[in-house]
Amino acid sequence: MAPPITINFPSHTGVDFVPTAHHDTYEAVNPSHADLAGKVVLITGASKGIGKGIAIAYAQAGASGIVLLARNKSGLEATRKACLEAQRPGQNLVVLPLSVDVANTKEVQAALKEVEDTFHRLDIVINNAGLLDNSKSLGDADPTEWWNIWSVNIKGVFNISHAALPLLIRSSEGLKTILNISTIGVHALTEGLSAYQTSKLAILRLSEFIQMEYEDKGIICFTLHPGLIATDMAYQLPEDLHVIFVDTVEIAAHSIVFYTKERREWLGGRYISAQWDVDEFSAKKDEIVAGDKLKVRMVV
Repeated sequence: MAPPITINFPSHTGVDFVPTAHHDTYEAVNPSHADLAGKVVLITGASKGIGKGIAIAYAQAGASGIVLLARNKSGLEATRKACLEAQRPGQNLVVLPLSVDVANTKEVQAALKEVEDTFHRLDIVINNAGLLDNSKSLGDADPTEWWNIWSVNIKGVFNISHAALPLLIRSSEGLKTILNISTIGVHALTEGLSAYQTSKLAILRLSEFIQMEYEDKGIICFTLHPGLIATDMAYQLPEDLHVIFVDTVEIAAHSIVFYTKERREWLGGRYISAQWDVDEFSAKKDEIVAGDKLKVRMVV
């Protein structure tokens, strides 16, 4: 286990919303405690990094079907093999890797049709795919690159959610959960990250819309900060920021399994963090619901 680490983020970012912050996995979120037999999970950005870790964690949690979406075919194959190696004895896991650009509406629609034909159900969607700025101020940014970040981070989440909703709704006794990956950075202003931070902030609001419009259909949609993880994408940031990458892939992946392994209606429309201790966080449920906390609001 990694030693305790203090990260100097302002209180309004939620960094100290619960007393204990984790930076590596721990027993309460161990995916071996879950039982997702019969359940099908779709993960975007699944060819490497956090997405690959999430897929492996769902295999460890006993999922019967895992759909892997990304553009990198060789990366998808590596994740597929890792999932099969991680499955439980006798699990008979089916892994469906699909090379898809989440910003391409037709490709996404075709992929979800293949999911339906293969599994006839869908229980959990993890919108993990994302892009990051190259740390240039807005005036120096390439407009095509800037908007491409929004295309992946927002259009991608829209495309996947839009195409997946009918199958999620029809899955009888399903978990019907959409988890969108955001970041603690939405609560801050970091020079050179105007596309990334604004698009990730928009994901919080989009998640609230999905929750509001489809709650009566049984859908649960919320966002999660996965932690500060040293992925290839994170290392695009200036070197002086690399010191903040203190979290493991497993703290994100295992926490995601924990929060989606059963229906948690009270999380609908909210922002949560993989760093928060799950027992301490769950103990604040009544306070969170009564105060309608962890949503985007203007302070007046």
